[in-house]
Amino acid sequence: MASVFHAYHSPLPYFPYKWQRSHPPRPSVSFPSSSFSRRCQSDARFMATRVKAAASTTPDGRALQVGIAEFYDKSSGLWEDIWGDHMHHGFYDPDSNVSGTDHRAAQIRMIEESLRFAGISEDPAKQPKRIVDVGCGIGGSSRYLARKYGAECQGITLSQVQAGRANVLAKAEGLADNVSFQVADALNQPFPDGQFDLVWSMESGEHMPEKAKFVNELVRVAAPGGTIIIVTWCHRDLGPSEESLQPWEKKLLNRICNAYYLPEWCSTSDYVKLLQSLSLQDIKADDWSQHVAPFWPAVIRSALTWKGFISLLRSGLKTIKGALVMPLMIQGYQKGVIKFAIITCRKPE
Repeated sequence: MASVFHAYHSPLPYFPYKWQRSHPPRPSVSFPSSSFSRRCQSDARFMATRVKAAASTTPDGRALQVGIAEFYDKSSGLWEDIWGDHMHHGFYDPDSNVSGTDHRAAQIRMIEESLRFAGISEDPAKQPKRIVDVGCGIGGSSRYLARKYGAECQGITLSQVQAGRANVLAKAEGLADNVSFQVADALNQPFPDGQFDLVWSMESGEHMPEKAKFVNELVRVAAPGGTIIIVTWCHRDLGPSEESLQPWEKKLLNRICNAYYLPEWCSTSDYVKLLQSLSLQDIKADDWSQHVAPFWPAVIRSALTWKGFISLLRSGLKTIKGALVMPLMIQGYQKGVIKFAIITCRKPE
């Protein structure tokens, strides 16, 4: 669930006290010193015109970006304090009983199941070596993939707090030479064409106001033969006789949008049609809603603990507003309005 906030260098009283006390200070966002990072900076300068293009976003789009950035600036510390590195759903066996200790493991399973579904090879010679994490959060997926494949990973987010924290964690875990994070717009990515063997978007697509532009950027930065993985929230596919969702369904989704800074939703089939229009190969999609069913109830339970409640209060109004609509996510899944989708494809050689 993945953001540029001008107050980043000022004190951040809205973060949970324990998070501020027990984690290393957040430095200004910069690349670590290494040949890999210097190449990242070179690429960013090379594509400076794309970054400038992001500034020309429509007023509505710009307001959405600022809202997303502020939301994650204020909520990421709370999430890390309670849930850890991975800011996305877990993957569960629908027939198993879920214990409280299984949720972080389920988040790792989500990464592994996504790679498996996309057909990423276990052959070291065919594994991705250059990866972009679009909507990287605090870099959990990037660090995991870097270790798994020995790959170079670059993550982008609209949140300066997330990018700063992700760089701190990469350095602390000895990955600064392989993993780097920066503030950038997913619709105007600061990378040359054809750079990445694996383009990874784990629960960031729901924040994108222009889905066609989003998909086009993912395809643009993918190398020939590269794999694109999109895991995202969608609304249900429309029936043959339907032109839109029912009014009550739209109302439900709008309430979630207002809390989580989401634009209009689309369906899984909408994503598939976009990929087909770009002549991509090996296009696959699946509904994993049943595999994520235990996740939102677990998030609500974590918020209802004393630690979660105090941390939530200290995180500010935006985070509290997000917490209050969490039951609507459960309702959306139960009524079949919300679908948790994975869509993968490969760019032609």
